[in-house]
Amino acid sequence: MTTRPTAVICTPLELEYRAVRDLLGGTATEEQRRDSIYELFDFRGRKAEWRLVLALTGRGNAETSAAVERALAAWEPQVLLLVGVGGGLRSSEVGDVVAATKVYGYEGGQDTDLEYLPRIDSLPTSAVLDEQAKRVGIEGTWIWRAEPEADTAPAVHHRPIASGGKVVTGSTSYTAELIRQHCGDATAIDMEGFGAMAAARKARGVEATVIRGISDRLHDKDKETDKQTQPMAARRAGAFALALLDRYDPEPVTPVPPAPRSDTTFTFTPNGDMYTGSIGSHTNTTIGSIGPNSTGHVHQPYRHYEEP
Repeated sequence: MTTRPTAVICTPLELEYRAVRDLLGGTATEEQRRDSIYELFDFRGRKAEWRLVLALTGRGNAETSAAVERALAAWEPQVLLLVGVGGGLRSSEVGDVVAATKVYGYEGGQDTDLEYLPRIDSLPTSAVLDEQAKRVGIEGTWIWRAEPEADTAPAVHHRPIASGGKVVTGSTSYTAELIRQHCGDATAIDMEGFGAMAAARKARGVEATVIRGISDRLHDKDKETDKQTQPMAARRAGAFALALLDRYDPEPVTPVPPAPRSDTTFTFTPNGDMYTGSIGSHTNTTIGSIGPNSTGHVHQPYRHYEEP
């Protein structure tokens, strides 16, 4: 039981996980819950001391959605951030950060004999976190977490993200054109944002959003360039996410007392009689029997009275 607020940062890729872990520093505690392994950090923000949980979700919307659901059930956080790299669209450039205002899911559609009819879905991110993200961008000091010697911060775009299962490597590809036509205001593309927001939507009491560092543009993506730009973009996304959490004012955490303990014993005898009793604070015992010529007794709750 903790009286500190909890935040969960989810990263799909190992390089993103390492980037956030490096920015946090300090000593982490490893814990396994619901078949997933997490690392726990102490994070001091302006408004609160956080229990920060770092999770590796894996690639793709389906896998990320399942991992986020497990993390939400395991930790019941007030804040959930999906953090990592993304491809740039529209005016975003390599090194910029996109703080998503909503996430498009572009994979849905109807494929007829005549044509393909897209059915684009969208999910909003947290309005509260969006407002805080705008303040982080205005302050501009978030970059110092990632690059202490930086003179100015990169551009921060508060725009939608398009999310689907495809790795899009061409600006004139079918998927790129579909996104331009039906997700025209999207400023980044990823493969996990929609799944994360779909899982967070089902949970109560959690504010969730997606933070992406731009590692490439669709027209110039290649593996050799990724080796240079992805670690930089992941680190910038992580720095922005931590600056966002630093500003957030969480709700007070009220400790939940443990339920009263009841130690119950059963004793069976050869003639079928059964004796039941309970021991402990605020316990109550009901004794009954079923059968021919059977009797049952209900006893009043035990109360302990202090000597005057």
